[in-house]
Amino acid sequence: MRAHPEVVTRWPANILSRRLERIFLDGQVDRREQKHLRGLLSQLAENPAGYGGGFPLATYVPLTTPEPDVVLEGKAFLFAGEMAYGPVHACEREITELGDTCERIVNRRTDYVVIGSIGAAEWCQTAFGEVLDEVVQYRARGVPIAVISEEHWTAALP
Repeated sequence: MRAHPEVVTRWPANILSRRLERIFLDGQVDRREQKHLRGLLSQLAENPAGYGGGFPLATYVPLTTPEPDVVLEGKAFLFAGEMAYGPVHACEREITELGDTCERIVNRRTDYVVIGSIGAAEWCQTAFGEVLDEVVQYRARGVPIAVISEEHWTAALP
């Protein structure tokens, strides 16, 4: 990655580089990190066509259109679904390091719900579906919560 930094801006190197950066941040690799990395590498190996060519992606969820600008200052994020970026705690750490906050449930303070790229065919029957149902209810009451894809979120990161 250091020898070819231009590669790190493209899929899947952008996902792998951020994941590896997070894993090695504390100087050790724990079992949970090994398990998540092994899973991601396995999925990438089975997905030669690239993003969307093999993962069961969460592309049919009600994303906000047009895609809003992602503001990374003083905003509240909630992560839903399986993230290619890494475990939810890594995504939350990224946000808190930028000075933003993370929510565990949808509420009036939630600005963005970030939908993980690796979805499940039965998302509507899981907690993931409940999150989206809550977003719909808040929107009906005039709370402007944006639902964005993980890809859109990672593109906004510095």
